[in-house]
Amino acid sequence: MKKLLLLSVFSALVLAVALPAPAQEKKAATEGKEKKAPGPLPFNGKITAMDAAAKTITLSGKEARVVQITSSTKITKDGKPATLDDIKAGDQVGGAFRKNADGKMEATTLNAGVRPEGKGKGKAKGKDKGDDKK
Repeated sequence: MKKLLLLSVFSALVLAVALPAPAQEKKAATEGKEKKAPGPLPFNGKITAMDAAAKTITLSGKEARVVQITSSTKITKDGKPATLDDIKAGDQVGGAFRKNADGKMEATTLNAGVRPEGKGKGKAKGKDKGDDKK
C-alpha cells in the first residue's frame, strides 16, 4: 500500500513538472516573432480637394478621406508615369495606402484616369470573346 501511495505521489510530481514545459516552449517561440504590418489597402474615389503644399488629396465618399502623397508614392495617369502636378480636383483616382505611425493614410500608389487596355485583373468593359465574330 505504501509503495502504491509513493508511486502515485511520484507520478503526480513528474506530471506536474513535465506538463508546463511545452506551454513554456510555445510561449518562448511566439515571443520571438514580431507581428507583420498589414499590406497596402486599396482606395478609390473622386478628388474633391488638393493641397499641393501639404501634398494631400481629399477623396469623396461616405466620409471624406485625406490621403498623404509622399516622395515614394508611385503616381500614374492614364497608365503613364505622372507627378502630383498632373493630378487635379475632379479626377477619379484609385490606388493603395498604408497607415503611417500617426494613423494617417499614406499612398503607396496613386492611379488617375483610365486604365490602359490589357492591364488589370478583369476584361475591359464592352469586350467579349464573341465581339470579333461577324
